[in-house]
Order: sequence, then structure tokens, then C-alpha cells
Amino acid sequence: QAKAPNSVVLVVGTHLDLIETKFRVERIATLRAYVLALCRSPSGSRATGFPDITFKHLHELSCKTLEGLDGLRQLIFHVTCNMKDVGSSICSQKLAGRLIPRSYLSLQEAVLAEQHRRSQNDDVQYLTDRQIELMIEQTPGNDIKDYEDLQTAINFLIETGTLLHFPDTSHGLRNLYFLDPVWLSECLQRIFNIKSSKSVAKNGVIRAEDLRMLLVGTGFTEQTEEQYFQFLAKFEIALPVANNSYLLPHLLPTKPALDIHGLCHQTTNTVQRVFKMSFVPVGFWQRFIARMLISLAEMDLQLFENKKNTKTRNKKVTIYSFTGTQRNRCSTFRVKRTHTVYWQEGLFVTFDGGYLSVESSDVNWKKKKSGGIKIICQSEVRDFSAMAFITDHVNSLIDQWFPALTATESDGTLLMEQYVPCHICAASKPEENEYGEKSEDAQYFNMEDCVLTAIELDYITCPNHPDIPVSLQELVPELFMTDFPARLFLENSKLECSENENNLLGQGGSGTVIYRARYQGKPVAVKRFQIKKCKGSPTSAADTMLKHLRAMDAMKNFSEFRQEASMLHSLQHPCIVSLIGISIHPLCFALELAPLGSLTTVLAENSKGSSFVPLGHMLTHKIAYQIVTGLAYLHKKNIIFCDLKSDNILVWSLDVKEHINIKLSDYGISRQSFHEGALGVEGTPGYQAPEIRPRIVYDEKVDMFSYGMVLYELLSGQRPVLGQHQLQIAKKLSKGIRPVLGEPEEVQLYRMQALMMECWDTKPEKRPLAISVVGKMKDPTFATFMYLLSCGKQSSFFCSQGQEYTVVFWDGKEDTRNYTVVNPEKGVIEVERMSCPGMKLCCQLKFQNTLWAATEDQKISVYGLQGMCPLKTPQKGLDTPATVSCFLVIPVVKKNSYVVLAGLSDGLVAVFSVAQGIPGDSCSYLCSHTANRSKFNISDDDPRQNPYPVKAMEITSSGAEVWYSNGPGILIIDCAAMEISRRLEPFSPPSVITSIACNSECHGEEVVWCLDDKSNFLVMYHVTTYQLCARYFCGDCSPLRDMFTIQQPSAAIPATAPINHKATENNPLVDMSIIYSPEVGTQILNHQDSLTDYCSMSSYSSSPPNRVTRCPSSLPSSPMSSSSAPLSTDFEEPDKFHELKPSLDHDAMPAGDSMQHLQAVKILPVKDLIWIPRRGGDIIVIGLEKESGTQRGRVIAVLKAGELAPYGTLVDAALIAKDTVVCCFENENTEWCLAVWRGWSARDFDIFYQAYEELGRLEICMRKRR
Repeated sequence: QAKAPNSVVLVVGTHLDLIETKFRVERIATLRAYVLALCRSPSGSRATGFPDITFKHLHELSCKTLEGLDGLRQLIFHVTCNMKDVGSSICSQKLAGRLIPRSYLSLQEAVLAEQHRRSQNDDVQYLTDRQIELMIEQTPGNDIKDYEDLQTAINFLIETGTLLHFPDTSHGLRNLYFLDPVWLSECLQRIFNIKSSKSVAKNGVIRAEDLRMLLVGTGFTEQTEEQYFQFLAKFEIALPVANNSYLLPHLLPTKPALDIHGLCHQTTNTVQRVFKMSFVPVGFWQRFIARMLISLAEMDLQLFENKKNTKTRNKKVTIYSFTGTQRNRCSTFRVKRTHTVYWQEGLFVTFDGGYLSVESSDVNWKKKKSGGIKIICQSEVRDFSAMAFITDHVNSLIDQWFPALTATESDGTLLMEQYVPCHICAASKPEENEYGEKSEDAQYFNMEDCVLTAIELDYITCPNHPDIPVSLQELVPELFMTDFPARLFLENSKLECSENENNLLGQGGSGTVIYRARYQGKPVAVKRFQIKKCKGSPTSAADTMLKHLRAMDAMKNFSEFRQEASMLHSLQHPCIVSLIGISIHPLCFALELAPLGSLTTVLAENSKGSSFVPLGHMLTHKIAYQIVTGLAYLHKKNIIFCDLKSDNILVWSLDVKEHINIKLSDYGISRQSFHEGALGVEGTPGYQAPEIRPRIVYDEKVDMFSYGMVLYELLSGQRPVLGQHQLQIAKKLSKGIRPVLGEPEEVQLYRMQALMMECWDTKPEKRPLAISVVGKMKDPTFATFMYLLSCGKQSSFFCSQGQEYTVVFWDGKEDTRNYTVVNPEKGVIEVERMSCPGMKLCCQLKFQNTLWAATEDQKISVYGLQGMCPLKTPQKGLDTPATVSCFLVIPVVKKNSYVVLAGLSDGLVAVFSVAQGIPGDSCSYLCSHTANRSKFNISDDDPRQNPYPVKAMEITSSGAEVWYSNGPGILIIDCAAMEISRRLEPFSPPSVITSIACNSECHGEEVVWCLDDKSNFLVMYHVTTYQLCARYFCGDCSPLRDMFTIQQPSAAIPATAPINHKATENNPLVDMSIIYSPEVGTQILNHQDSLTDYCSMSSYSSSPPNRVTRCPSSLPSSPMSSSSAPLSTDFEEPDKFHELKPSLDHDAMPAGDSMQHLQAVKILPVKDLIWIPRRGGDIIVIGLEKESGTQRGRVIAVLKAGELAPYGTLVDAALIAKDTVVCCFENENTEWCLAVWRGWSARDFDIFYQAYEELGRLEICMRKRR
């Protein structure tokens, strides 16, 4: 009845030939009556644990003469034909006579052939779910396509006995399909062959590694051993207990090893409890003993921690605390234990001052023989909390694993009843023996009476001694929470709570009501359990039934109250609502009050008008992180929440700077999993995982499914609605139908959306664990990466300066030339491949309403933009002496007039003045070559005089100057005189500066950053003094937390050319130069040392990732050694340096390409930070910080999205509208893809990092406080 309630049972008499023919009718009738009486005890049908048995299910035959065999065949056939499919929810059709698709039969043949092949090869006799799917794909004539059809086909194989399958999702047991039950039985046989005499299993407990040894040779692999262990637990063959070991129930002795009755002395300090059951289900004792062993071991652990924290004098004493259903419960019940004895149907624990015994009781129950459980608890100090501990375990085990026991018979009698013997009666009759033969004399209170009395009173009256009241706190300690510390009981005088509609906060599960109240002057939320009052004493049978229903309701309330209060009391975490106190009269507990209510209401208020992420990206990320941190904490404590939804997430604050924004609440139906998974069907449709079905064991992955649904709510602002009816929703979810969210480019939280889809996968094993999600969400990439957008084949990419969100791609040339316009803010391609014939584009500038397009035939076309599309004939054409390599606009104060600079590929800069959007006819040129020779004395044969293209230009000093690249140097144009006024030498040939950017440092001074293509160094200049302040090497493999100092302008060198070595001899930055050669890589040379003392800065080094590598001669003796300080990226932490000896051995060096992905591509000044994308696709984020007067740069984040790996290398990047970073990836087929990032400032990163650092700190504080 408890395990297979839908099965049909036939009872067969086997030796018909032993009854003489003439007496047969009479004898058979007598036997049948006897069998039916056994199977249907006096309390009605199905009392002994069998499904319904009537005379139709009885049959007799002879095993010798086979008389009656045909009749048995017909009976089996008849019963089978009438069996109905109880599983199908709509209408239960008969199992036999259904039509079967042909493809199912051909699949069955394939499976049988596979089974035959495996048994001949002595191979493992199970298939994984993936192997079955492959087999289906390879079956000829296969028409099994969708998930539901696949499930139906597999169910057909299971029903016909072709496969053996267990649908439990816990530990992935449902992923194995067994081909041969006999083979599986043989695997299990090995465990039954262990004899208790062997040292492997001590006291019936075997270590996990010894159990693994038994798998050798069975074919179970390391990958499937978890499923095997779960399988053993399912059939109570080996149950997991503490310390990574397993209980083997078959090794337990039938009787206790010690004479426990000699240790028991009946005294007045004893309470008892008897569970009277119609049948004790198979597996009950095994699971009960395993749970008890786990709980006792957890107490050991707690004790060990307590001992560490308090220095006890007597080291030998072990203190036990009997807790409720939870571990780490702060129980007042502490004892020293001496023995723990357990056997097949019982457990006995002794301690100083008392004992605890739980055993199977075959009580002669009012002359009616029946099974049950008898619990005795003795305590000299009359603290019977241990009784609460045991009854919690018994009740939770029955509720979860054997719910059939809580049902009633057809005549209304209960399958299981609890009785509490009056301990005063029992003590006054010492002549009784242990088994209570005169038990009718002592008063047995029905648990129902105790519960109904406990609603209002603390004592109950016994008819045997009406003058002496019996304390309910001793009889039923679990109802009065006697194992809770006294400090947690509320003082009712200090609780101000009026239960009117104004104070109503909401409804909890199962009829509880939550009110706003005040306790000791502070606002609290009070969860009130409503119990219906019982009027008068029952007179008729109807009243008795009514009383029973009321008692059931009261017991349910008490047990839920106890479970949730115990759960809350044992949990100490900043993201979990704290319990303030409990009260028995009235039955309620007080919790912290959430100022803003539930997440549901907050989302409803904020989602009006916004399409996605109504709470903003940062707050959404923080809330999602805090929810999953709370879940990870629960799962670590083996608790499955079971009802995670936005209603159970309470909001404390919507300020992103606050450390705690939400807390989880409502643990009314949470389950303790005890390592074996959990059973029971509760939860909210739409949030509940599809695998939660009756009698299916599940694990914590069900919470991850609900978490996926909560993420959907956070991203969409909508509830996950899939239908009105529970069955309809469940069916859709198991089919794989999910609520619809927009495309990633619309939602713009790529990682969170991907996580949501991973969490709500139909297969639990594909869902992530909460603890791994916590790790993922600590990476800033999770919150900053918005989306990626494929843009097809293109040849060049340009973006507009200023506040506009546009990116333009050009492709093709002559007649096929076309352009594509992308809006990164909305994630849409606004214009796709609009034709615009002409030569191939090499550079583009969009400013106000004009577009300047420079082509390879040395022409510039200026288009007027009216509505952007399409580009018609240009308003003006301009000719240049070389192709344009970059544009820059200098806004002039006068209205509608500005200057456009065009840097050319031969080093010239063309200057166009523009009025009313149209460039004038005249154009002047600035010649880098001439300026270098005449102003800066660089001879023509110097490599710095090569015709370098102008790769980068940047305005500084509010438009007073323009800095532009000239090979390894920088030339500065004075905009007032429009002439080249100065030259800086950040690099040496053949380096070429590829990017220049301008932003301000800590003191608000303007600085310019430049980057080259060879040495991969980032160099920083002060704009006002033109002094080099810092260098940073961008080619580090793991740059996070790298640091470099920034010199104050006064201490830095004037880096104008030519450098006068005499004048600046004492300056630390002068004594070195950076030289690049293709053979050796980049070197830093110290002028004071000989040329052999160099340090290879190239990325070719085969060393571990080098922060800054240098040879022994130049290692800093003090932090500010002259040769190292300016280049030290991390001199505050010298242990991070790796020493490297110079190596010129070419064979030992990896190819240059392998380090190509560390080459920095661009400098992007994002708010107060510098973002540096590298070719490999990651982005180094550098912030500037002040510490004790000095400034330094620090890598505060490295953003890397693994999703971008298939899209090729990063070729270009741009900052759009000051808050969005766009990176362009190109693969070998010239297909482009945009990766869009949220441009965070230093404050955003600060809030992000603080979010989890503070949470971790709070968690540690709570643990210490506890």
C-alpha cells in the first residue's frame, strides 16, 4: 500500500492436490475466509498494507498436477485487461488494447538486440539517456521527434519490461535505463554477501570507499557510481549516513546487542509515546535509523565546534544536544552520552541522568494485535526535549516517505494513531512489567485530545486522578517547543498586535495570516497560525468525526509552526529572514519586518512602462546574487526550499549601495534532505520543477528551477504565466515550454538570461548548483556584458563621436559598396546593406548632420544626412595628397563653424575649416616630416622620420591642442596658431602608436594615454607639463590587481625631444629605454648598465605569467630603485615578481602568434576609468587611486566573455555615447560580430565588489555571533 498503491494483488493457494476432492469446497471456503480476514483486518479493507483484495483475487492450483493453472492464466489475463493507466491525468484508459506506434516496436527490437549483444560480451547492462536518444535517432523509420513523444516511447519500453527505470531525479538516477534486472540484482547481491563478521562493515556501517570497491567488476563506472548509490538508498540496501559512510540495514542484528532492559529503570521521570500502526511500512526502520545516525553525528560536529570555542576543563566529556528536525539547533537539552545501540527495529541511547529508547512495539492493543513504535524517554531533570527530537524525526519521515500511513480507512479509522500514556498512572503502578500487560489500567491519552487541549491549556486531566493535573509540556514537549532556548519565547506583554485589516500584511501558506506588529517598540511581522476552536464534548458519531477533523487541522498547524520555527531558528544568514521569537498561546512567531513587502509587489510597481529589467541592471544583479547566496546556504545545510518564488522574497531596500536588499522567507514546506533526496508534492505551479511528482525522489536542483523562474521575473517584470490550471502548467513545463522573454540584445543582460535558461532546463542534471552560480556572479563580466550581435560579412567598422548610439559597417567596393547601421542601445540593425556605390572606404567621420567618407582613391565625399538613409550624392568632394587614416573634429566657439583634421597615410595632417556644415574650398597642411627636421633636429636617416600614417588624434586642453601619433612619437598641434609646437617620445622605432585617449587623474589634472603595437605598453602623460608619468605593460596573462605608480609632474622628466641626458641624470625615468627587435622581443635597457644587462619584456618568455620581469641585476633592492620604479607594476608586493634570465635561444621560445591575443587594441576612456580591449577578447579595466599622497594605477577588473571565443579575434573597439563599449570581432571568413558592454565607472565596480564582500563579512559575523 505504501509503495505501490495502484497494483493488483493476487493470492494463490499452491497445493490444491493435498486436499481431498470431496472436502474441497468446504476447505477452500474456510481458507479463503481466513486469507481475507488476514488481508482485511477488522478495521476494514487494506488494513495490513495490501491494496484492495477481494474473493475475486483468490485462486487455487496444484503445483504437482498443474490443475487450476489455466484458471490462473485466465485470472491474470482478466485482471491485466482491466488495469487502468492511473498515470495519465485526463482520463484513465485501460492499459491493454492501446494502439502502439510502429516506431516504438522497432525501438523495442533495437533495445532487445543491444541487451543480447551486451550479455554476450559481458558488458554493462544499462543505457544512459544520451545512448537511448542516439539509438532512437539510428532506428529505421523513426518518427519520434519531440520530448513528450520520446518520454511516451520510453514509458512503453518500461511498461513492457524491456527497460527497468527509476524516475528519481536525485543524484541523476533517472538517467540510467537498465536492460537486465537479473544483472542489476547480481550487482546488489554483492552487498548482501557482506557478512557482519567482516571488518569492512563495522556496526552495520561501511565507508564509501569500501562500498566503491564492491562496484569493481560490475561495470558501474565512476561517472555512474552516484546513481548506483542513490539506487541502493532507494531500496534501503545502503543508506547514506554521516562521515561519508553508508548504513547496511541487512547487517543489523535482530535484537539489541546489550541487555538494554537492564539499563532501563521505570521511574516517575519517564514519558512514553506509542505510535499504533495498521502496518509498519517496509523500509521505515532502515530510514529512521539512518536519519538518527546522521543527526547524532551532526550533534558531534556541533559539539566539536562548541568545544573549540569554549575551553572546557574536562576533556573527556561529550555533550549532546538533541535538536529538532534541524542540525545546529540551539537546544537547551544538553546531556553526556554513554551508549548508542541500534538494531533492525530499534535504537537506544543512554546518557547521564536518563535514556532514550525507540523500538518496534507489538503491543497487545486492547486485545487487538497490531504493530507500531514505542518511544520511551527518561530524564532525571524532567527535561523531555529528547521526545520532541524523536517524534519530529518519526513524523517527518512518515510525511515524506510513507504518506499512505496518514490516510484513513474506508470506515474513517486512522491507519496510524499516536497515544501518550499518563506518566503519573504508570509510576503509581510499579508492579506492571515493561510490556504493559495491565496497560488498560493506565490512562492512554489520544494525541488528538492532547492537541485540542494544548490550544488553550498547559495541562490535561486524567480520569484516574482528576485532582492531579498532567503537564502537557512534559507529555507532548514538541507542541510546547521545550527544546527552544528561553530567550526565544516572546513576552506577550511587550507584543502590540491588533489583528485588524489595517495591519494585515498578507496570507502565508496553509491558512496562516501575517500581521504588522510591534515588539519591544520595534516593528515586526507576526505570523499567526489560526486554529479552529472545538465547542463542547462530542456526543454523537458525527461530532466525533468533527472533533477528529478539528484535531487534524490543529496538528497540522502545530507541526507546520514547529517546522518553520525550527528551520528559522537554525538558519543564520544575512539573506534569510531572522526569527525574533515564538509564542504558544497564541500560536505565532515574530519575524523581522520587510519595509518594502515582497518582490512581487515591488516588481509590479516598477515594471509599469519599462520593457525589461524594471529594477535596473545593478540592483537586479544584486538581488539575483543575494537570492542564490541564500539558496546556496540552505543547500549546504541539506535543506531544500521547495517553494522559491517572488512572493517569498522580501525586499529590504532598493538602494544599490545597501548591503542587503532582499531576504528569503516562508519555510513552511521546506524539506530536510538527509543526503538521500526528498519526496512530497508541494510548491507553486509555474515555479515548481517538472520532476516533482508523487513518489519521485528529487534533490536541491528543484530550487534551481524555481530560481530560473524568479530570474525571469527580475528580467521581464512579469510573473511566469503558462496557464490557469495546475495540470495544464505542469504538462507545459514537462514538455519544455517556458515563458517567453525577449532576445538577448533586447534584454541586455546576456549572462543572466543564459543562466535563467540553464536553471529552467527540464533535465535536473543540466541545471547548475547554487554554489557554482554564486561563483559565476562574482565576476563583473556577468553584469557588464550586455549581448553579442552578428553582423555578417563586412570589411570596415566606424562609430560616431559624441552622444549618438550608432555604429556603421561598410562592405564591398564600386557598384557593390554598401553600408549597415547598428544601434547598440537597442541592439538592432537599423539599416542593412544599403547600397552606396563608390570606391572602398578607408575612413569615416559623422558630425552633426554631415558624414565625411574618405575613400582609397584619395578623395573625401561630404554627405548631408537627412534621416540618415539613403546616402544620396555627396554635397562636396575634396581631394587629398594621400589616403585618410583618421579624422578629428575641433569645435570652434563660433556658431555652426568647426575645423576638421584629417590625418593622412604619409604623415601629413590636412586642416579643413567648415561653416554651415560645408567645408571651405581652401585647405592647409601640417607636415610632420618638416617639423621633425626643422624644430626637433631629427635627421632624415633617423627611423623616426619614416612616413608613418597618422593612426590616432586626440583633443586636449579643452580644444587648445591636438596630440597625434607620428610613428613611435607624438606631435602636438597648437590649435590657435595651427602649427606643430612640440614632440614627445613615448616609444622607440619600430613601435607605432595605435591609440591615444584623454581623461583626468585623481587630482582632476588632464592626462593623455597612448599605446603602441610592438612593446604593448600603455604610457601616460600629464597634459600641462608634457611629462611622462607612468608606463604599464598590457601583455600580462593574468593582469588582475596589477599596479603601477604614477609620478607627480614635478618629479617626471620633460620628454620633449631631443632628451638631454646630462640635465636629467638623476631622474629615475631617464636611465632606461625600450627597444623592440623581432628576434628578442621588447627589452628595457638601463643606460647605466652594460647592454647585456637587459630584461626581456617580451611575451615570448616561457615563464609563468609575468607581471614585470627583470634580470637579477636590476631587481629592486628598495621599492624605489632607480632602474625599476617607473616600470614596476606591483612594487608594493615584491613577492609577485618572477625572475627571468635573458634567453636568446629561439627554439625555446613559443611562436609570436601565441601571445598575439594579449596585444592591446585600443584605449577607451570610460568615465573615470581606462578600458583596454585586447585581441584575445578580454578587456583590462584600469582605475587610478590615491594612497598616502602618491597616485597609482591598478587593474580593477578583467572582463572576459568565453561566449565570444568562436567569433574570432577582437580587431577594433569604440566607446559610444560615453557609457557603452562596443568590441568588434572578426573571424577568418571576414564575418563580424559586435560584443556590447555596459561602460561602468569606478563607482559601479565599487558597488559590485562591495556587494559580495560585505555579504561575506556579514555571514562571518553572524556565524561568530552564534
